[in-house]
Amino acid sequence: MSKPTFELAEIVKDYRISFEQKHHPLKQHLRVLSAVEHCRTAYLGGHIDKCDNTQCNHIRISHNSCRNRHCPKCQGTNREKWIEARQQDMLPVSYFHVVFTIPHELNIYCIKYPKELYNRYLRQARKRW
Repeated sequence: MSKPTFELAEIVKDYRISFEQKHHPLKQHLRVLSAVEHCRTAYLGGHIDKCDNTQCNHIRISHNSCRNRHCPKCQGTNREKWIEARQQDMLPVSYFHVVFTIPHELNIYCIKYPKELYNRYLRQARKRW
């Protein structure tokens, strides 16, 4: 996997203050921004990797990851592994992935009657295609 042209952490660092002043994000969103900004930096500490070969003695300093589920650095590898595993399950047809959000008030129905509720959503979606 090649390094992206722009790191999300750089964007967060450059625009975080103005974003916070303009949008007043929730505490959990601020925690995600902080995690992404500080991921794999000295801020989170680190460790030293040293080659055991007595002739090499190569040393590499590695900074700790934030391990946040929203962080592209931390979850990029997991995402790729997940995609590869799903490739094994796929049929040779076209696919598309849809993500949607429902009103919080309907969560109780999703828990109690998931099959019925999701079937209704899918029927509605098919009518619109």
